[in-house]
Amino acid sequence: MTATTKVKEPIVSCSDNGQHPLVYINLKSGSGSCQYCGKSFVRVGCDAAKKAA
Repeated sequence: MTATTKVKEPIVSCSDNGQHPLVYINLKSGSGSCQYCGKSFVRVGCDAAKKAA
């Protein structure tokens, strides 16, 4: 099981250290996960994430 990564950016990238193609994940809704490795990202510390909810 992968841990959830907390970030402040609205868009994050994931490549699992080169294990899969580079993908960009939009966190406009406040959270998202990588379609290849399942790594989860949660946007924290931003008023924009609260407004989107």
